[in-house]
Amino acid sequence: MGECYSYRQFCSLGPLPPRTPARPDPQVPRDRKLGSCVHGKIGAFYFYEKGSNDDPAFGFIDVELSVQDILTGKVRVELYCVADGYQTSRGVGANHPIRLAIMAGAKTVGLADWHFADVICGHADPMNFFTDIDIGDTSFSLIDRIDLLAVDGLSTPCL
Repeated sequence: MGECYSYRQFCSLGPLPPRTPARPDPQVPRDRKLGSCVHGKIGAFYFYEKGSNDDPAFGFIDVELSVQDILTGKVRVELYCVADGYQTSRGVGANHPIRLAIMAGAKTVGLADWHFADVICGHADPMNFFTDIDIGDTSFSLIDRIDLLAVDGLSTPCL
């Protein structure tokens, strides 16, 4: 097992993008009828081998994120991405999840851990995740960003 790490990344959230012939429909949220929604994208989120600034072990591309108002004080967070197994290692997410922070300005209003499935060497597999998060008395309208926090990770060599 190899140790690796990720950098913190974030995306601003806004309305779902409109349909165009050149862009596929957003993958999240799955059910738009549940409530109001904000959406954002991160181009890539990678884990790097410990001791390296630029040696990607594995990662995720075309990360789509949404936050949906489902009940007063509760939101649904959804993520869709493609796992990038064309780097140097297999990603292991069972014990080292990706941490998502739901932000309203400078305030963290909710956290979620995504224990992703293994990122398989030589594959580009779609992955998704959703969970419901209690945001207390924070108004949904104040949520403006999702941060993918810097976390440690594990990888195994591709054979």
